[in-house]
Amino acid sequence: LTDRGQITGVVTTTDLLRQQAQNPFYLLKRLETIDGTAESLATYAPKLVQTVRSLFKNGLNAIQIGRVVSSLNDTLVRRLLDLAEKKYGPPPTPFAWLVFGSEGRHEQVLLTDQDNALIYLADTPEAKRYFSTLSEYVINGLIQAGFPPCSGGYMATNWHFPLDEWVKLFKGWVQSPKPQAIMEAAIFFDFRIVHGTLSLDSIEDIIIESGEYDLFLAQLARAALNFRPPLGFFGRIRQKDGLVDLKEGGIAPIVGLARVYALEAGSQSRSTIDRLEDAAHAGSLSQQGAETLAETFRFLQWLRLRGQLDEITSKREPDNKIRLDQLSHLEKRYLKDAFLAIREIQESAELRFRLAMLG
Repeated sequence: LTDRGQITGVVTTTDLLRQQAQNPFYLLKRLETIDGTAESLATYAPKLVQTVRSLFKNGLNAIQIGRVVSSLNDTLVRRLLDLAEKKYGPPPTPFAWLVFGSEGRHEQVLLTDQDNALIYLADTPEAKRYFSTLSEYVINGLIQAGFPPCSGGYMATNWHFPLDEWVKLFKGWVQSPKPQAIMEAAIFFDFRIVHGTLSLDSIEDIIIESGEYDLFLAQLARAALNFRPPLGFFGRIRQKDGLVDLKEGGIAPIVGLARVYALEAGSQSRSTIDRLEDAAHAGSLSQQGAETLAETFRFLQWLRLRGQLDEITSKREPDNKIRLDQLSHLEKRYLKDAFLAIREIQESAELRFRLAMLG
């Protein structure tokens, strides 16, 4: 490096290799050559953290980074499925591999619990055996790559059924919205196809039609309102041991609100930002309300990711909590305003979906 002809620094080969290793395209190319061994998979999680840190440092927001991470995770899953098919032979019937939760919404940034499932067409004993074996192979590969197993068991090893059975499940969640059904609808309605040729139009039709079921929407709204911003008297932020849970108090409420308003609008979008835009366009949610929630969501995602990267740097396990005393005065004000905005729209949702009538 020079400045007006004077040498001011030296870029070494090591510097260039380190920079290359933090590039998402470099990691993408590596994923395409993974051979399925534990050694080849074990490098994924640390490399992903390096990539996320580099993207964050270079000014990408958490929403943009989530899109990049989803693309990388999808590539890993497809590679594992390709390896499984080479090992066990071609699938006996068309299928689709799904992800849901934050990964389904393109909002997972750092590796969290797996949320996946598998749908296949022909309901035969051969298909059941094949996809059970294939699911086990992929799930074990993901665990070796750094994805912890889902504590609730929402993984393809448990959730691999023929299409007809899935259609019955989705219809049941909508038509008989009991607590367990609502919990599972909130999970599976965020699904996204990562791999496979099976058409899921019959399930998409149920999701679109769910917006016409008032009781289903009301129960889904009530479930979303179980997560409340941590606000006390005079709008003060409540802390627990000096910590504030951004997911429970802010991110989850927005995700839930966006889902129910988008379903009411007949939206097929999955990401929270897209759902808010669709809801505003259809008139389910005011334009101002949608924009406020979207901006709040971006801020909370950014704040959480910054905290998680700091925790990783300090050799601590990243979580969803931040220390309030480590925020600047302006950040504390933004956070309080964010929680107040969420609470206001939650109160509006209570009226819109007539939750008082549910008892």
